[in-house]
Amino acid sequence: MEDNQSQYKLTEQQLAQIEAEIKSSQPLTSQLLPIDALIQQYSNDDDDEQDASGFLTSSRLLAAKYTNLRRIRGDGNCYYRAFLYSLCEGLLHQKTNGKSDEYTRIKSIVHKSLSWVCTLGYEESTIEMFYEELVELIDYIDSDTNNEATMKSQLHDKLNEENSTSDYCTWYLRVLTAAQMKSDPDRFLPFLLAEESSSGLISMDIPTFCSREVEPMNKECGMVQVAALAECFGVSVKIEYMDGRVVEGEGGMKKVACHEFGGDGDDGKRMEITLLYRPGHYDILY
Repeated sequence: MEDNQSQYKLTEQQLAQIEAEIKSSQPLTSQLLPIDALIQQYSNDDDDEQDASGFLTSSRLLAAKYTNLRRIRGDGNCYYRAFLYSLCEGLLHQKTNGKSDEYTRIKSIVHKSLSWVCTLGYEESTIEMFYEELVELIDYIDSDTNNEATMKSQLHDKLNEENSTSDYCTWYLRVLTAAQMKSDPDRFLPFLLAEESSSGLISMDIPTFCSREVEPMNKECGMVQVAALAECFGVSVKIEYMDGRVVEGEGGMKKVACHEFGGDGDDGKRMEITLLYRPGHYDILY
């Protein structure tokens, strides 16, 4: 028994050390980086030559299509953090350029979301603080639209505070993702069945899946969560899948596989969020 307890304490200490190293070396969201940083990363890769070559080819293809990227901390919350940051940044840009329709639509969704998720089984007293944090963040975007550069800098700082806005809003985005799935279980259940049949897992219903894989912090995000959050906000989420493979595009041109979730609405003016996926991780592309 004592040996088991000692091992448990050692494991806790190791996990705490790893977490501390991640926090000291990775901000929640990085400054804007040139896309060449991606090429450089794989040019210096010491992994298996064939795998490295595939990622290097993919990074060069992406560099021909995008100009910048923003890295997100790899703590299991990267999709939600990337979505949150990109959403706020996009809304701020629209507001400062006199395009307020999409901001008004998103703001309405956020403000009305508390009563909606409570109809799906969540306790208001449990989630109200996290809801208010997201409301405050979205309202903040409308506080001063005269200087986009200053507001961007302030927004970046706000979303990089440890144990603060980013974490609170990230968890509330998880709630919204789960609520979207619970609101239309027949729509999302086939995603679960497809994922589980390929891995041989026993099928879960939507509430069980949400309690295990969506709501807890640090749980990585799969295809079904990506689709649900995109549809909840009515935005388009475009993801470049960088997994070392390339596919043929129009005219036989090589490209990185790209998948789109959600939609752009009837008017074609809905916001588009563009992310880079590498196995187990998401960053933002520009």
